[in-house]
Amino acid sequence: MIENTKKLEMSYDEVPYISKTFYNTQPNKLKSNLKLLNFETPDTETARVLEIGCSFGGNIIPFALANPKSKVIGLDLSKVQVDEGNKLIDSLGADNIKLYQKNIVDYKGEFGEFDYIICHGVYSWVPEEVQNAILDVIKKSLSKNGVAVISYNVYPGWKNMEIAKDIMTFRDKYLSKKGVEVTNENRVSFGKGAIEFILNHSQQNDRVKKSIKEILNKNDYYILHEYFELYNKPLYIYNFAEKLKKYELVHVVDSQFMKSFPLLDEEVEKKINNECGEDYIAKEQYYDYINDTQFRSSIITHADNLKNINISKDIKISNLKELFYRGRYFKNEDRKYLLSNKIKLTNNSHLEEILDLLSNIYPETLSLDEIVEKLNNKIELKEVATLILELIYSQDIEIFNKKKILERQEKLNIIPKYKRYLEYFATSKNPIISFSNILGLTYEVEDMKFKIFMIVSLFDGTKTDDDIYGILKKKVENKEINVKGEDEITVENNLKNFISALRNLVEENFFNTEG
Repeated sequence: MIENTKKLEMSYDEVPYISKTFYNTQPNKLKSNLKLLNFETPDTETARVLEIGCSFGGNIIPFALANPKSKVIGLDLSKVQVDEGNKLIDSLGADNIKLYQKNIVDYKGEFGEFDYIICHGVYSWVPEEVQNAILDVIKKSLSKNGVAVISYNVYPGWKNMEIAKDIMTFRDKYLSKKGVEVTNENRVSFGKGAIEFILNHSQQNDRVKKSIKEILNKNDYYILHEYFELYNKPLYIYNFAEKLKKYELVHVVDSQFMKSFPLLDEEVEKKINNECGEDYIAKEQYYDYINDTQFRSSIITHADNLKNINISKDIKISNLKELFYRGRYFKNEDRKYLLSNKIKLTNNSHLEEILDLLSNIYPETLSLDEIVEKLNNKIELKEVATLILELIYSQDIEIFNKKKILERQEKLNIIPKYKRYLEYFATSKNPIISFSNILGLTYEVEDMKFKIFMIVSLFDGTKTDDDIYGILKKKVENKEINVKGEDEITVENNLKNFISALRNLVEENFFNTEG
């Protein structure tokens, strides 16, 4: 056990992940999910948050910055990642978050009680002793009405991926036996080569081939840790639920609602209900079989809380009314809104009216009653509630537990800690964390680099957007900076678009009136 733990630590020290933010693990998301099920969890603004397996802190730094009154602790086995993460945190001036190197097996609750506990990308990739320690820490450290989230690989979907894993590890071992030196640098290329060969000649069905093919687009560090680590133990949701019982914990719902409440054919749903009755875990297991689920993020709480939670897809309108909604949507050439990762098109006129309204008021939020009122009561409350719930299920809408009102400033002043956060991504060649907003949604850094680097320091509270445009235009004329464009008008438009994009970014996510 000690030897294997050391190997795990060395593995992540030698090949670290880019520490990303995961929307489905964020306290705001966990709280809104439970509020929809009629259960009130602690206030996120003042919450105590623990992440087990925090890496460089990328999943919890945005939350800590957005909630300065919260207390955030990260634990990780890798000293390299913890040390580098703390250096970044110190440079940002965030005094409410700290990372610690610690094996969770040795954790004795020294940091006290937590309202939200996050364990993403760990549970399936550690031995059973560590899995048990994770559940024990959650049981002993979670506040009365607190919730935890654990993500893990699940069957039956991961059985497809095991084929890929077996292909890659077989070649790895075979080449080693032949005397070929297999290192982390060439292990991935050898593995991908084997996958490509099998895909080109395999008799596997198209569904399995599609799952395996997706691996070829993954980053090297992802493939190394997902397919070549000592441990990767997927399990069925009902097995996981049974394990939770031993610690007086329960799986409540998946953070992605559609996995717990999928939209199925009425006849199929009726058969499952007749089979399972009130056993919601059995229902979710059938859903996983039907949808070939391969990954879950289970929201967990104390078993005693279950009696106060409405575990049902029949969400009460009164619960929907307690939340606030935000979204910005874009139309295709046929003037239809694109939803669900730009695949699904809207074909409901009432839904389009709601999307129009939300887009026009963005980045501010609206409650259910406010949506009905602003649409002049043309759509009944029940229908609005149904359409909003569909957007929630498909993750096509942002949800807030408190109203967000934008205080627009003619001379925008970015708070120092956010300015340092933005500048970090503008100046870092190899950022150790992902660039995310306050909800945990990730932006592509390269798309934002020019806008951030050239403009962020100019939003200092003394300049209007026109002032900033004038400064940047002179820099272009003096050839201090280069802006893409075939003519002067295009260059000017690009500059104005860059300025507008960063203002929108700050106003949407990082602007805060608190110091």
